[in-house]
Amino acid sequence: MPNPDWLEFSWTESGMGLLTDDGSPTTGQLAQALTAQGLRVVVLSFPLDIVPQRSPLPEGIHRVALADLSETHLQQTLGDIMATYGSISTFIHLHPQLPLPLDGTRLYPEADKAILRQVFLMAKHLKQTLTAAAHGSRSNFLTITALDGAFGLSHRHPQTFSAMTGGLFGLTKTLGHEWPNVFCRSIDV
Repeated sequence: MPNPDWLEFSWTESGMGLLTDDGSPTTGQLAQALTAQGLRVVVLSFPLDIVPQRSPLPEGIHRVALADLSETHLQQTLGDIMATYGSISTFIHLHPQLPLPLDGTRLYPEADKAILRQVFLMAKHLKQTLTAAAHGSRSNFLTITALDGAFGLSHRHPQTFSAMTGGLFGLTKTLGHEWPNVFCRSIDV
């Protein structure tokens, strides 16, 4: 398989990256890598009843935790983040690998529904800052999942993920059409 394409660009000094916490060490590792490349990063954590653990973060990376999943609270939290740390030019959602329930809601667990709804609302409330950032530099909206590397379509492994996760791919593709100047991508590893 050929090496993946690589696109180099520099981060703006005024912009910052908002990264959701998936509860694994990946969050801290990605935050550290982005910081090493010059992006200021803030990690947004979901309530512990949705994602039951928080990723350890390297020194200097700030965490903001959502107290609840209401749209009003999310909007206020995003406003507070931008007032404190600066305009958001990059949004990266790391989707957590949550255990599937055994109660018959296997394909549509409530935690995945709640996270998907939050990412849709984040897109709604980040539209203005991401599209404005795209006029002067690079702006990004990325969703990263760990299904099977083929967006859940490989059929090589028993399904260990929620079908709700597929909604992230549709959201990102739609935003790519609606926000042509913002780099919108879904990545499945």
